[in-house]
Amino acid sequence: MIANLRNYEPETIEFVVPDSIREKFPPVLFQASTNVDELIKLVNEHFNATFPESEVTQRLLDEFEISEIREEYCIKQENEVPKRERELLEAIERAKKIKSDAQDRLASIKTEIKDLAAEVKKGTREYHLSSKNTIRFALDGYFLYYSWVNGEFKLVKAEKIPDWDKRSLWAQEDRNRKAMLDLFGIEYPEVERPIDDTEDYGDKFEEDLSDKLPEEEPEDDE
Repeated sequence: MIANLRNYEPETIEFVVPDSIREKFPPVLFQASTNVDELIKLVNEHFNATFPESEVTQRLLDEFEISEIREEYCIKQENEVPKRERELLEAIERAKKIKSDAQDRLASIKTEIKDLAAEVKKGTREYHLSSKNTIRFALDGYFLYYSWVNGEFKLVKAEKIPDWDKRSLWAQEDRNRKAMLDLFGIEYPEVERPIDDTEDYGDKFEEDLSDKLPEEEPEDDE
């Protein structure tokens, strides 16, 4: 039942991170460590990372949650839907307004059942990350989110860095790349330093200007 899931959290939390991301980035940082305060201090020393506020990610439902949700919508289907249907028939006889109200209640419970079934099919649920123990840093074209969960610094989310944001993050990515190599021995490609567009424009302007200047005429020998 849904009531049994209030404040419930699986013993081991698994996050929804694509396999391609898991293969590219380590699923856990500082795996042998157990003190999150020391790890946060270490991150501040070596990474250019932020502490995102109110960040949310997706975690997998465990077997207990799936069974409880299924039980909930099965009971509602068996007990509530027939009741609403009987109420609907009675409402038709009494008045159009009562009929309309009953139809709304029937639609509401069916929508609730559909939503519960859809949640089971999706197999995930939002997981609110601790702003104190969650970090975000840029690396190899991604914003990576690591959070202290189940006694480990887990990779919980990854977002592609937008093209318009890559120029301003160049220095951060380069530092984080070096930190991954120094701390974990994992090497990522060097980040290409962005080219200033104004320099390109200045060079082009000088070339165009030189093409338009008249050639000097040779002096006549006396």
